[in-house]
Amino acid sequence: EERFDPSAAVELASLQSRTLGEVVRGVNKESINLEAELILRTLGRERGSQLPAPQPAGRERPDDEAGCALIRLWLERAGIPTDGLALHDGSGLSRLNLVTPEATARLFARMSETPSADVFRASLPVAGRDGTLSHRLRSTPAAASRQPVAAKTGSLTYTNTLAGYATTKDGEPLAFAIFCNDETGRAPSTRTIDALVALLAHYPDFPAQKSEP
Repeated sequence: EERFDPSAAVELASLQSRTLGEVVRGVNKESINLEAELILRTLGRERGSQLPAPQPAGRERPDDEAGCALIRLWLERAGIPTDGLALHDGSGLSRLNLVTPEATARLFARMSETPSADVFRASLPVAGRDGTLSHRLRSTPAAASRQPVAAKTGSLTYTNTLAGYATTKDGEPLAFAIFCNDETGRAPSTRTIDALVALLAHYPDFPAQKSEP
């Protein structure tokens, strides 16, 4: 019934883990949901004491709950609106999660201003090259450049999203977020999402669009 006290234990062996940047790179490139959940719980365990609110009365705050509270706190301090935001896990698989495209785009824009900007961008799938975007957006003008589209995919049944960074033909960096919910059409919404991102990458020289029935 006593909690484990590592200070009274004898260390037999140790193993140095990958850096957080390396872990996040694998999570974002390949959408590894388990590791995303573990990052959230580790955040709650390691930084939960920074939360201004006290522990819930009569119980210990779970690590995942603390992690979600820390994320909300960071967003608020970064000036990102959290009204209507509902966070319940680290992977985004819960149907109880509620996130807006505006908040997501503002998150990516804010991340580009932090000391971790380069590590974060390097963790994202690159259009036409690797991860979950290896077979998408190959025809954008930035696909073969030094600043190709880098974005995180997200999908559930009837839902597809893409959020990240695109660079226009004039070299202007953009942060974007596109959500397609309640899909019922025959054509996959990823085509629509990719077409929108391609327009961003072509700006201001939009390609001629073929009319479809």
